[in-house]
Amino acid sequence: MIKNKINLIALAVFAMSVNSLWAHGDEDHGAAPVAATVNSDKPQRLPDGRVLLPKEAQHRLNVRTVLASDGMATRSVELNGHVVMDPNRGGRVQASSGGRISAPDGGLPLLGSKVSKGQVLAWVKPAASAYEIAQRQADLAETRSKLQLAEQTLARLKELSQSVPRKEIQAAEAELNGLRGRAAALSSVSTGEALHAPVSGVLAASNAINGQVIESSTVLFEIVEPKSMLIEALAYDPALVGNIASASLQGISLRLSRRRE
Repeated sequence: MIKNKINLIALAVFAMSVNSLWAHGDEDHGAAPVAATVNSDKPQRLPDGRVLLPKEAQHRLNVRTVLASDGMATRSVELNGHVVMDPNRGGRVQASSGGRISAPDGGLPLLGSKVSKGQVLAWVKPAASAYEIAQRQADLAETRSKLQLAEQTLARLKELSQSVPRKEIQAAEAELNGLRGRAAALSSVSTGEALHAPVSGVLAASNAINGQVIESSTVLFEIVEPKSMLIEALAYDPALVGNIASASLQGISLRLSRRRE
């Protein structure tokens, strides 16, 4: 009986040894790693990935522990957005025709400067060849000469109004007005197009350089009102848009305006 118990114990020990060999067959049986030294006086990351933050460091970082309490809280959703210009308080200045940029008397406005509504920001002079410029100047000189002659003719007819028919005086006045309009048009073409500020505000973009040749519809200036900017955020869930009660940006309350596509 004693002999059988000894054999059973030997078999159990042998079985445990075999299982142990199978369990550790592919592992490194070298020396056990030495535990890293932990200094509890300063914040540090432990070998297992945890962060050690002593009480003194917590007080310096103003980390406080408070008891949680039951209460009501509103659900908040963070949306990606960007700042856009208010179309009613800002505007863009574009050239209606191509030409060469020319600075006004006060010079081209700088980026970030304040502008007033109606202020001349730049001139766009038509880009023409030397022959076209000479031809335009010749037309203007000829028109001014005819204008001066028409003024003299009208003045002489008015002096003879007692003996000259009324219709001749009216015809002279009409011719004079037509020549004045033609001279003004030719002068404006030579001067160029004045680019006026559509609203008052601050220049957020300035792409105009003195002497620069531009094409029509080129955006030269952008004017914004810093106190009337819009925050545009996109929400692709219609149910979410209908349940938004208020909006804020970094603690600043925003006036919510919904727009459906």
